[in-house]
Amino acid sequence: MTMTILLLIALAILQALDAWTTWRILSAGGRELNPAMRYAIAQAGLIPALVMKGAIVVALAWYFCLPYPWILGGIVAFYVAAVLFNFRSIK
Repeated sequence: MTMTILLLIALAILQALDAWTTWRILSAGGRELNPAMRYAIAQAGLIPALVMKGAIVVALAWYFCLPYPWILGGIVAFYVAAVLFNFRSIK
């Protein structure tokens, strides 16, 4: 269970980093590549969309992946890659 909690904490931190790097990219004139997020940002605004997306990802990961830490590890790995991609895209 401890590993699962650590992975959930890592996922929450990665969501914050993803939101911050996305905000930096879009503030500098960049473009959101995810069509679902583009739509959410257009409907709700940048900050509300980023906060809701992060909360939803962590909540769904907690609900569905708590008994499966290996799946949670895969989700964390995916967001590590997404955040690294964002960091490389910041101008």
